Amino acid sequence: MVAYTFNNLPASEEDIDFSDLERKFAVPEQEETLENVVVVDNLPIIEQSKIEKLTGALQKNVFKNAGKFKANGVHMPLADVEGKSKTKGYAFIEFETAQQAQAAVRLGNGFPLERSRRLQVNPFMDVERYTEVEDEYRAPPAEPFIDHGHLKSWLGDEFARDQFATHVGNNVGVHWNETAQAAELITSRDNWTGTRVQWSPQGSYMCTFHRPGLALWGGPEFKKLMRVVHPFITHAEFSPSEQYLVTFSSEPISTEAVDKMLGADEQHQNPFTADDEGHSVCIWNVRTGTLMRSFALPMNKDGTPVKTTWPQFKWSPSEKYFARMTHGSSISIYEAPSMALLDKKSMKVAGIQDFSWCPRVLEDARTGAARPEMLAYWTPEEGNLPARVTLMAVPSREVVRTKNLFSVFSASLHWHPSGKMMCVRVQRYTKSKKSRFTNLEIFRTGERDVPVDVVELTDSAVAFDWEPTCDNYRFAILHTDDPTPPPTNANGIAMSAVKTNVSFYAFERKGKLVKKEGYALLKTLPNKTTTSLKWSPHGRHIVLATMRTVTTCTLEFYDADFDQAAATKSGNPGDAISLLESAEHYNITELEWDPSGRYVVTSASAWRQLADTGYIVWDFKGQQLQKIDTEDFKQFLWRPRPQSLLSEDQKQKIRKDLKSYSRFFDEQDERRLHAADAELMSQRRRLVSEWETWRTQVAELLATETDAALAAGYKLPIAADSEDFVVEEIVEEIIEEKEEFI
Repeated sequence: MVAYTFNNLPASEEDIDFSDLERKFAVPEQEETLENVVVVDNLPIIEQSKIEKLTGALQKNVFKNAGKFKANGVHMPLADVEGKSKTKGYAFIEFETAQQAQAAVRLGNGFPLERSRRLQVNPFMDVERYTEVEDEYRAPPAEPFIDHGHLKSWLGDEFARDQFATHVGNNVGVHWNETAQAAELITSRDNWTGTRVQWSPQGSYMCTFHRPGLALWGGPEFKKLMRVVHPFITHAEFSPSEQYLVTFSSEPISTEAVDKMLGADEQHQNPFTADDEGHSVCIWNVRTGTLMRSFALPMNKDGTPVKTTWPQFKWSPSEKYFARMTHGSSISIYEAPSMALLDKKSMKVAGIQDFSWCPRVLEDARTGAARPEMLAYWTPEEGNLPARVTLMAVPSREVVRTKNLFSVFSASLHWHPSGKMMCVRVQRYTKSKKSRFTNLEIFRTGERDVPVDVVELTDSAVAFDWEPTCDNYRFAILHTDDPTPPPTNANGIAMSAVKTNVSFYAFERKGKLVKKEGYALLKTLPNKTTTSLKWSPHGRHIVLATMRTVTTCTLEFYDADFDQAAATKSGNPGDAISLLESAEHYNITELEWDPSGRYVVTSASAWRQLADTGYIVWDFKGQQLQKIDTEDFKQFLWRPRPQSLLSEDQKQKIRKDLKSYSRFFDEQDERRLHAADAELMSQRRRLVSEWETWRTQVAELLATETDAALAAGYKLPIAADSEDFVVEEIVEEIIEEKEEFI
């Protein structure tokens, strides 16, 4: 604006130049948009007087975490129904920002407003886009098919071999396990993972961990199938059928930090929005790589994190539900795939310490129909209230069975793989409270009314393991008079071994020789130093190991059904339990059975100790097959197998004809062994043949060069074999040896 004085004032207001002020205070024109409006369908049809109440419920229960509605931003069209003004079952809701509307679509779409009513939430702009769709259909361009190979191709191996992965230094390798020769390498890559390797529960995927996130590999050539962008992942857990993946990072999500890490060209791959800010746990769809939902860690009232354990979420066997516990206060059960909280609220359980899902969907014994899924949890004593174990049906939350416990120090839940038994290992105080002992409360969850058997011990149990495939629900338990763990070093290696006992129990049905059904002691193995029990995946065989101790490193291989003649003679099934072999593996830190139950691997990991790292492959009888010593060895992981598709009748038939199958596979193994020997002999013959060919060529070359030299007048030296040689040989012989003692 031009500076004015009394001498040059403008004649009128129209003559004043405001252009500089208009430029300085100009407000950019905003394009009118409806990106902040959503359409909510499948609402209940209500009278006009109840609209305000429904609006409040939507804001509070459905869109609370999305943002606030604009003032007068909810419009529900009305219609005249039998003389009453009622809504049409849908609404237009206007939020303050487009980002809030996007969050509302993600949180509200599929939300169970009632048990049989799920909302459908879509952006309002989608309506406009749909109106612009051409009447004539045009097929979209076909995307190129990328063949990653069959994810379960290894199951079709001609020799029914299993695979395993090794992590040594910066190298990760995948191998075929061989019976009597070195493992066959399938693929090997340097820097394949940043920290560690992990298989999915059915073996379809191999996970590698990196700074930006996690990668899934699979197929015959182990191609990259999916990339999960979640910086600094420390833990990952699959759902039972590998449909979902849960990841955890100690670094809370920051969309800005993820954008910066990905770079300008890759920012479109950032799966997070403003609603994910500060969260640490994510759930992904494994097949599509889509982020289903992120969760923040539970917080106390003072803002400190609640005590949590991994896995953060535990899945029901059907994958319809997953749950996590807020230690000491509640269980939150969510539904999949909507990821919505069941019944829109968490279940308050004062003092809750642990919970676990039944691993199988059980069937009703009378009708054969599937029973509701089941969840177990326990709470400690508080005031005059006893400790309690509760079995609860899901989704109804109906209590199936409870059991009160007294003088409880701690408890742990152990489900049998069939889901028909659950053992609660209860550590109890004596009356003087100066020592502790263990009771086993065993719930027969497969039976009506869920009866409970009690096994009382005089000392403390420190480990428990069910036999996976035994009809009499046999288990082994490790117990000791001194439950105090020995001192350990910084890597968790115990400085001394504790004397322990190993006992075997089995369930006995009522019959002629059994007056009262319940659990009976089969056998006790006293004065051991065992720290770990591991049953074979197919039962019968068990390994007792002393692991992660400085002083002792023993392995004992047992067959629980070996001496049936002795068991029959004595009438005690425990007499069949026999030691097959004892062995040692110095510095052993890990033990793992292969899926077939034929092989066991013990390993010494550099993550636990630095000396004598490597692994040993044993057969189930305790015979050492291979020993691999290698520096900086970190991991050995058998590739899991999915559950068998054979019925129990088919399995029984195979067991009956096992000898004929065994002969076939023994002959196959013999042929492969002979083939390996034949290949070695062939290689040796080839080397000898190459040597003889070389000698012949050299001799011919020497003869040619000699003839040429003689023709040129060169005189050859006198041949060595034309002279007489005198060979002297000195032989020392002891004539007499005499010893004198002074």
